[in-house]
Amino acid sequence: MAQYSNMKYTFFIITALLSFTIISCEDDEKQRIAETRKAEQRNDSILKVVSSNWKFDVPPPTQKVKERIKDWNEWERFMHELSQKPTGTLTAYRQKAENLINKVTEVQTTIPPLFNKPQVRGRLAVLDTKVKSLYTYITLDIVQCDKVLPLIDEITEETIALQKQFDEIVRISEIPKEMGEEEMLRARDTARMANPENIPQPSITPPVKDAPPASTDVPNRQRQPIKTNKLKPAN
Repeated sequence: MAQYSNMKYTFFIITALLSFTIISCEDDEKQRIAETRKAEQRNDSILKVVSSNWKFDVPPPTQKVKERIKDWNEWERFMHELSQKPTGTLTAYRQKAENLINKVTEVQTTIPPLFNKPQVRGRLAVLDTKVKSLYTYITLDIVQCDKVLPLIDEITEETIALQKQFDEIVRISEIPKEMGEEEMLRARDTARMANPENIPQPSITPPVKDAPPASTDVPNRQRQPIKTNKLKPAN
């Protein structure tokens, strides 16, 4: 009889534990579903905000710049990627940000000689940093719109500034030089690059050891004898 009571008690405990486990699992599943729906609603709201502000309004370059960059395919691909707006979910915008990183990297490694200047490389480095920041903030589980939206405007401004820099470089390159000046400068630069040891260096004459110190006395002028009129004795 006691054994029967123990078995009955054990069965009751097992049944209670199973019921508690099932109820806990159901509660966890309900909570998971609720959190998923909440995240989807939040992402839908974020997607609407990002989609309505995803605009890179970069005007076309000047005609002279357009002629100079017509063979710069990497820049053209970057601008095309910038102008194409993603559609669908946040995943599409995240993929777009990653594509922009790749395109900026290609531009940085293929700068034409005319535009391969420190000011251009510096602006491209800033643009690269901002595109990477855009990717960082848009790939977070909860997208930070307060970070993403300003970066869209900043990337637009940096791209416009780059095109203005191109235009300035083209303008300066077209300034006429005096006859023979360009050839002379090119020949001088070529000679310096070929023979850097021929570049004049400032020379410093070492002091001579044991040399007597320089005299600081002002040399006496040659004295002229003073003529005195001797008085003749009176007669």
